[in-house]
Amino acid sequence: MLVDNGRSDMVGGELQEMLRCIRCAACMNHCPVYGSIGGHSYGWVYPGPMGSVLTPQMIGIEKAALLPNASTFCGKCESVCPVHIPLPKLMRHWRKNEFERHLTPKAARWGIKTWAFFAKRPTLYRLLSQTSNRMLRLLGGKKGRIHKLPVVSGWTDHREMPAPSSKTFMQQWNEKQKAGH
Repeated sequence: MLVDNGRSDMVGGELQEMLRCIRCAACMNHCPVYGSIGGHSYGWVYPGPMGSVLTPQMIGIEKAALLPNASTFCGKCESVCPVHIPLPKLMRHWRKNEFERHLTPKAARWGIKTWAFFAKRPTLYRLLSQTSNRMLRLLGGKKGRIHKLPVVSGWTDHREMPAPSSKTFMQQWNEKQKAGH
């Protein structure tokens, strides 16, 4: 008897390229998301970008939808993979699957719609960003660490969140542009 943990189902399908994985961890070592949150946050055997593709295959997208959504799609994982697995493409497969099956939680859909509303109004977006940034900075206190946040309690119940810089990303960007960097 062979136990393949669902890998036979990948043969000939959209995820077949994942079968080339040699578990070298190059994708994890270069992933900015994995580097920030670590392996235990993935909640299953396989962490990192590789786990974001394999886990939904093995336990179902219904139980593992957060994993392929925890990616910036910067492409670092794909660029360092010694066997050239297109991990961002495979994670997009799961995102598409989740979307088509209407599995995205209502709160996430509401959050994206809210963000889109502000993103379409740059002045309002900048004002909200600056205000939010200041509030989060205050919550971080002297140590610059946020211990409790209602909106992301699933995160802050088990770990601290760093307080943001006193300046927004755009403020920092503009300063660097003016300085000639």
